[in-house]
Amino acid sequence: MRRKNLEVYQAAVRLAGSGKERDWKSIQERLVEKGYHRAPELLDSEKIRAILDISCEQSRKSRK
Repeated sequence: MRRKNLEVYQAAVRLAGSGKERDWKSIQERLVEKGYHRAPELLDSEKIRAILDISCEQSRKSRK
């Protein structure tokens, strides 16, 4: 179980760093589409969401 949770977090960080996602919500949607059905539960934290949002914003800026 812990390994699967770690996979979800790692995938979320990769998506945030890609510069293609706009925020934590779009990351969550993408993860669920990819079969990570526990993503909504695992990303249900203000701290995690804030970190993902900041990472998305910085990654998008650096792609320009």
